[in-house]
Amino acid sequence: MIRVLLVEDDPMVAELNRIYLERVGGFETVASVRSVPEALDLLRSRPVDLLLLDIFMPGHSGIELMEEIRRQVLEVDVIFVSAARDAATISRALKLGAVDYLIKPFEFERLKQALEHYRDNHRLIRGKQSLDQTELDQRLGRRPAETRVAETLPKGLDRNTLAKVLEVITRRPEDPPWFTSEEIALVVGISRVSVRKYFEFLSTLKVLRMEPGYGTGGRPVHRFTLQRAYLMEVQRFL
Repeated sequence: MIRVLLVEDDPMVAELNRIYLERVGGFETVASVRSVPEALDLLRSRPVDLLLLDIFMPGHSGIELMEEIRRQVLEVDVIFVSAARDAATISRALKLGAVDYLIKPFEFERLKQALEHYRDNHRLIRGKQSLDQTELDQRLGRRPAETRVAETLPKGLDRNTLAKVLEVITRRPEDPPWFTSEEIALVVGISRVSVRKYFEFLSTLKVLRMEPGYGTGGRPVHRFTLQRAYLMEVQRFL
């Protein structure tokens, strides 16, 4: 069993994460703590494989906890589960070695995906003295070139245009978080109808989330927001 420590100051969220862990299987919650000092005390006293770590906590942040974990060379992996969505925080978390980053609120399937990927990697390297290249590629989430080529886009979509659409979406300001296909079409320089096809594809990968809204004069419009935690899903098509 993979031993998990929950570091979350909201007891309701912590309990929900514990229930999610039980639903995935292969994990056990060793404890749930609400602050960085509590987490460090527990990590020094008992073995833990994985942290589900929030960032916004009283006193010290989850980022500060991970920095201390690195300074003390504590053998534990981290999956961040936080409402923090600014690029600087996410970049810092990943540079510190987080194995995944989930932005609240998230769907259970996204957490399930993160946990299953971690569990598979954990099983792959446990008890092995060495790995061959294929096993290492699997551990790093990489695919052989011939497999990557096989990931084809739906008919009518182009890789270069998809990359340009993604570039525009990911570089736009996050306030407001919502945007429309019309707005992106003006920047990319292609028709609104074409952008909608790419948006539909990205929505199937959960990179975009759609919500009905209303424009000027009460006209119905479809608004979209970027879900950065899912960007990895589209990389195999580029």
